[in-house]
Amino acid sequence: MNILNDIGYLSIGSRLRRIYEKLQIDGDKIYSELGLNFKSSWFAVFYALSKQDNQSITQLANQIAFTHITVKNIVRELEASKLVKITANKTDKRSKVVSLTPKGEQLKIKLLPVWESFGRTLKDLFQVDNTFINALTEIDQLLEAKPLASRFKESHNKASIINAHPKDYKAIGQLMVEVYSQLDGFPKPDEMPRYYEFLQNVGELTQKPQTELFATYSRDNKVLGAVVFFGDMQYYSSGGRAMKEKNSAGFRLLAVSPEARGLGLGRELTQKCIDRAKELGVKQVVIHTTKAMETAWSMYEKIGFIRARELDFNQGDLEVFGFRLSL
Repeated sequence: MNILNDIGYLSIGSRLRRIYEKLQIDGDKIYSELGLNFKSSWFAVFYALSKQDNQSITQLANQIAFTHITVKNIVRELEASKLVKITANKTDKRSKVVSLTPKGEQLKIKLLPVWESFGRTLKDLFQVDNTFINALTEIDQLLEAKPLASRFKESHNKASIINAHPKDYKAIGQLMVEVYSQLDGFPKPDEMPRYYEFLQNVGELTQKPQTELFATYSRDNKVLGAVVFFGDMQYYSSGGRAMKEKNSAGFRLLAVSPEARGLGLGRELTQKCIDRAKELGVKQVVIHTTKAMETAWSMYEKIGFIRARELDFNQGDLEVFGFRLSL
C-alpha cells in the first residue's frame, strides 16, 4: 500500500520530489543514450546561459529562482566538464561572469532539438492546457509572497470564533478589564469604576435581544479575544445618538489577549460582526473608538469604516469617535 495516497496534502512535497527524481533519472538516461554529456540538473543554468551569455552567479540565481549556492555548484560542474568558463567582469572587478565555452556552444546546438522533444513530451504528460504549469507558477508566487513557515504558523494558531460559552463570561470580562486598563491614554478603573464594572459583567449584555458575545478560542479552548455584537442599535448602550440608528447593527468592547497580539484576531472578530450584520440584512454597521485605540482605529479604516462625527460623544472626559460601514 502506498501511504502517500492516504495522507492528502501532506504528501505534496514527497510527491513532487518523487516526480522530480523520476524526471531527472530518465532525463539523464535519455541524454546518455543520445551520446550527450549533459545532466538534467544542469538544465536551468545552461539554458539561461544559452539565452544570454556573460552572467554573474547572482544574475543567474535571480533569473532562474535558484539559491546562490545551488547555481554556484552547478557552474562548477559545468566548468569541470569544460562547458562554461568563468572570467573577470569587465564592468565590475569585484565579480566574475559565466559564459559558454566553444564546447558548450556546440553542445547547445545539439541540445536544442532534444529540449523541444522534451517539451512536447512533458506537455502531453501534464496535459495540453497548461493547467499544471499555471498551478505550479501560482503556488510558487504564493510561497514567495508568504513562505510556508508563516502560513503554517497562521493556520496552526488560527482560532475559532463562536458565540461565547456562558461559563467563559467571567473570564471574558476579566480580559476586557485587563486590555482596556492597559491602554495608554484610556481612563483607569479608579477613574471610571462604573465602566469597568460594566466590562467585568459583559456577559449580561447577551440577555438583550439580538445581542451576541463572540469569542475567539485557541485550540485548547482558551479565550483569546471577544467582542459584543448588537443586531439592533437600540440595545447598543452607548452615549450619543447611535442608539437611534435604524436598520443598523453595531459592535463594541473588542478586546484581544496580549499573548495573542499579531495574529490578526482583532480583524477576524471585526469581520465576524460584519458578516453577522450582512446575515441580518441591515444597511450599515456602527462602531465607536477612542484616540487610545490607534491600532483598532487604523484597522477599521482599512476595512472601510468612515468617520461619522454626528455619532461622537463624550464619556466623562473621554472623547469617543463614531464610524460607519455601509453594507
